[in-house]
Amino acid sequence: MKCPVCRTKQLKSVTLEEHLNAKTCSQCEGNWIASEDYQKWLDQQEETLPEKEPEVSFDIKDNTKAKLCPQCDRILIKYKVGHGVDFFLDHCNSCNGVWFDKNEWDALKERNLHDEVHYMFTKSWQKKIRDEEIREMLNKMYVSKFGKDSYEEAKRIREWLQEQPETMTLLAFLSDEDPYQL
Repeated sequence: MKCPVCRTKQLKSVTLEEHLNAKTCSQCEGNWIASEDYQKWLDQQEETLPEKEPEVSFDIKDNTKAKLCPQCDRILIKYKVGHGVDFFLDHCNSCNGVWFDKNEWDALKERNLHDEVHYMFTKSWQKKIRDEEIREMLNKMYVSKFGKDSYEEAKRIREWLQEQPETMTLLAFLSDEDPYQL
């Protein structure tokens, strides 16, 4: 197997975690985990660990060039990780193996996301990431348009309005230029 980044270096067998076999590149320090090796390791885990905030930050340079699967030579597809993680994982849609650029596995492990890698390539995981990105973009837009304090107050009022039995009547009252005129 050749490294999908360096393309010349042969990958060497390593044990990434107890009972998790992987292949690593001595030059770029990336790791390949075959689907069956990940699944065997995952089956031995007692439960999915709860996600946590990182205590350590890792220097990650997400390699952006196209990569070929070291196992079956197909093009690897990039998938966003999300959950506050700002890099992509490279996944083979044919053999389901995953390439981790240098420190990506460690960054996921630091957040307890390493036992959820198999979910990251699903439509539901990717949709949730897109929804979170849209929400964040809209939050920034509203802060820019209204100012931080006004936006916070508008959110508080909005929440209060949604709890009221006469929400639509209250909105009509608030939006009417003079609600005391017939």
